Amino acid sequence: MNSPFRDAVDGATICAISTAPGAGGIAVIRVSGKDALPLGSKVFSKALNEINDRSIAFGKFKDAKGIMLDEGIALVMRGPGSYTGEDTVEFNIHGSPYIQREVMQALIEAGCRQAGPGEFTQRAFLHGRLDLTQAEAVADLIAAEHAGAHRLAIDQLRGGFAREINALREALIGFAGLLELELDFAEEDVEFADRQRFDDLLADLLKRVGQLADSFASGNALKEGIPVAIVGAPNRGKSTLLNALLGDERAIVSDIPGTTRDTVEDACTIDGLRFRFIDTAGLRDTKDQIEAEGIRRALAKAASAATVLLLLDVTQDSGEDIQDRIDALSLPDTAQVMVVWNKCDLGPKPNDSSLGLPSIELSAATGAGMDALRNELLKQHRANDHGHQLVVTNLRHFEALTSAQKALQSVRNGLSQDTPGDLVAVDARLALHHLGEITGAVHADDILGHIFSHFCIGK
Repeated sequence: MNSPFRDAVDGATICAISTAPGAGGIAVIRVSGKDALPLGSKVFSKALNEINDRSIAFGKFKDAKGIMLDEGIALVMRGPGSYTGEDTVEFNIHGSPYIQREVMQALIEAGCRQAGPGEFTQRAFLHGRLDLTQAEAVADLIAAEHAGAHRLAIDQLRGGFAREINALREALIGFAGLLELELDFAEEDVEFADRQRFDDLLADLLKRVGQLADSFASGNALKEGIPVAIVGAPNRGKSTLLNALLGDERAIVSDIPGTTRDTVEDACTIDGLRFRFIDTAGLRDTKDQIEAEGIRRALAKAASAATVLLLLDVTQDSGEDIQDRIDALSLPDTAQVMVVWNKCDLGPKPNDSSLGLPSIELSAATGAGMDALRNELLKQHRANDHGHQLVVTNLRHFEALTSAQKALQSVRNGLSQDTPGDLVAVDARLALHHLGEITGAVHADDILGHIFSHFCIGK
């Protein structure tokens, strides 16, 4: 069976609607391939090969029988300077679904093929216009729903991440080449690679790769939504707080203890940062197996959250040992805890300043103090924002970095333990392979197929 990768190499000319499905004022149909201009001319009233590069022409669209379908414009972009690296035409037509279908049908009858998901960007990668990290950034940019995700996608699209990976590979290639050379002169027992310099290089590479891998947790949270768990005893207003944060009646609110028996999650954006709020079951001793399972899940969510809101009731919890409650959550050291005193409209907040934790007083029911809570969340996570530092947001990149890190450590261990050079060279080649997978310097069709299958058709 032909793959889209072979089709791109074989020169098939593809076409697709690049605008969102449905009716609109304007629709864009994109055509790309070595025959984009002659095939596009079969449906357009002007010869596209006579139009200057990056110029537009107004004309009429017609079907195979010469029947006029629409009037619009054609934008010509010749390869290799186009997005795909091939000759490309973008037709701007009226956004009627009927016109879109008819123009697409006319192009297919003229000899074009319907593009597959992400095939235009795939061709950009195959023709060297983008590396694989930039191609993935295109999909992230399209999917960005908030300012944080948009910034991360733009930073990756600019190529900074790929340049860092390529720099790591280049640094390793030099010494790996010397190791390979030593194997060719194994009988003469010579060393071309300075072992101390190589160890220093490996230490630096391990540090840089480790920093990139470690950034995945925060980077993925910024992209998908920073997880914030709301925990506390029953009837403290957790579900009411969730609804107040989301501005929607997302969770059921009841005076009956144990109403929330499973986690309820939803996301919202606050001043450009996306947060994923998690309402959890009330924490208490119970013999109810279903409620106990809900409490177990609540503790698990709290342990994996970036921030934990410990919700307390000013009318019930003023005499509680707050530190004991926090300790009972068994949170990792990386978790940030915020003490939130709810129902401030019914009484004053107790003095809990000795804890040294952020403490907010609010009323989830009336909305008083909600802005203070939002501002504190922004303060915490803007402080952890990486700005324009390199941040890993893609699981595939994280896995490749982790594998490269293991291989580099094996190389370093092998050198310190006088492991035979051929075995050390294998680990060095493996590290290069994993780093190359990130940018596409090393790739397989199944990896590319998985990546580009998640793109929309027309991009």
